[in-house]
Amino acid sequence: MIKRTFALLLGLALALGARGQHALQSASTTFGAGAVELSDGYLSPLPYDGWGVRVTHADRRYLRPGQAQLSSLSRVRVQGGLALNPARTASMMWGGIDYAWGLYWHFRPVAGLQVLAGGTAGAELGVKYLARNVNNPANVDAALDVSAAATVIYDIPLRRRTLRLQADVESPLAGCMFAPAQGSSYYEIFSLDAAGRFVHFTAPHNRRGVRGDVFVEMPFARSTWRVGFSGNLRKWTANGLVFSQREMGIYFGFTRTLAAFNRKHPAPEGFVGI
Repeated sequence: MIKRTFALLLGLALALGARGQHALQSASTTFGAGAVELSDGYLSPLPYDGWGVRVTHADRRYLRPGQAQLSSLSRVRVQGGLALNPARTASMMWGGIDYAWGLYWHFRPVAGLQVLAGGTAGAELGVKYLARNVNNPANVDAALDVSAAATVIYDIPLRRRTLRLQADVESPLAGCMFAPAQGSSYYEIFSLDAAGRFVHFTAPHNRRGVRGDVFVEMPFARSTWRVGFSGNLRKWTANGLVFSQREMGIYFGFTRTLAAFNRKHPAPEGFVGI
């Protein structure tokens, strides 16, 4: 509620001070599917592999009207799937949600090329469930991360429209995470105040990885669609246990601009695209 009120007041202040200038906001929604490999030392010493699906929504906007140097990104992602052990005798269900907000500085070295450098702060919450485990059938993945991030955008003008190529990369730098100790049940942790370290500060020595996307965006008469590849390679360690998640997949979706102009209604002076 406080964040929404602050955003509303900030937007109103910018609107009153812009004097006719407009800042562009773009929103994208994508749907993806692919292969996943999970390792969870708390649930099993064996790696599990299978498939996963995800839905991602992201909004990007310039912070100030008429200025195209600094933009913000807000992203929420929901995903889940099923993985099997090497012998195909046990299955692990998994799912989670994560949110990130970040700032990017825009560089334009040549016409049509944008390089965005910045960082994000985010939170994630996930659950893995292994039915064959009797005492400890589930494990929670929870973390707060500050990450370095970069984006490269290249616009290719064609005869009647502009094709966009884009690559995104993100890697955690610092934060904190929850990780149980081997043999400690969640009942002992939360009901009996079991001894042990369950919250850990993180840095590249105990939590590292890279998440990336590469896609092409194609505008049509009434919509703009994108298709691409995504990858997520992560590994973290705590209490002598090793956890990892590897994903590779494809996705498709659409992008919409929350401001539209044409020949009859051209963009006002000072308008900047994103």
